[in-house]
Amino acid sequence: MEKNRELEAVLFDMDGVIVDSEPLWSEAEKQLLARRNLRYSPSVKAAMMGRDARGAVGYLIEHYSLAESVGELIDERNQLIAELFKEHLKAIPGALELARSVIAEGIVIGLVSSSPKPLVELALEKLKVTGLFDLILSGDQVVRGKPAPDIYIAAAEKLGVRPEYCLVIEDAPHGAVAAKGAGMRCLAITTSVSAPELSMADKVVSGFEEVDLQLLSDLVQHQPPRSNSI
Repeated sequence: MEKNRELEAVLFDMDGVIVDSEPLWSEAEKQLLARRNLRYSPSVKAAMMGRDARGAVGYLIEHYSLAESVGELIDERNQLIAELFKEHLKAIPGALELARSVIAEGIVIGLVSSSPKPLVELALEKLKVTGLFDLILSGDQVVRGKPAPDIYIAAAEKLGVRPEYCLVIEDAPHGAVAAKGAGMRCLAITTSVSAPELSMADKVVSGFEEVDLQLLSDLVQHQPPRSNSI
C-alpha cells in the first residue's frame, strides 16, 4: 500500500479487540456477585462494558446496593479476572497481525484500555507482545474513564499526533463514544455487541478479516472527523 501520512496513529482498545476477554470479565463479575448471592445479567454486562474499573465497580455498588467500597471491590474483581487471564486468555483472531502490518507501514500504534495497568501488563505478557505497542495507556491513568474522551485525548498527546488523524479500534459503545468525543475516527468490531449497538462508529466490521491498511487509511483520509464531546 502506498504510504498515507494522514493516518498518523492507530489506537487499539484491548478487551474484545486485542484479547478475547469479554467472556472472562463476565465470568469474573458473575463470580463476584455469586459470592453475595446476587445474579449477573446481560443488562448488567451491557452497562459495565467499556467502563474503567472505577466506573464498572461503581455501577455494581449502585445497582446492587453493595456495602463494600469501590477500592475493595476493584481489588476482588482484579484478583478474579487475573486468574482467568492466566488460564484462558487468547488473542482475537487477526488482531496482532493487523497491529504488525500497521507498524510495518511506519505508523505508530497504541494500546488504550479501560482495564487497570497490572491487568494490561498481564495480558501482554500472556500473549508475549510486551514490546509491540509504542504507547500503553490504562484506565487508572486518567481521571475520567470511557465514555469520556480523556484517555484517547491523552494517548494522542503522548504520541505527539493530531486526534483527527488517529484511528481507534473499539468493540464497546462506551469506547466508541470516547473515541468520537476525542475527535477521532472509529472502527468498531462486533466481538462483544451487535452492529446496531455500535452505530456511533464510522465503520463496523464483524472480524479482522474485513480490515486492512487501506480501510484504516480511507476512514481517516476521506471523511472529515466528527466530535461527540461529553
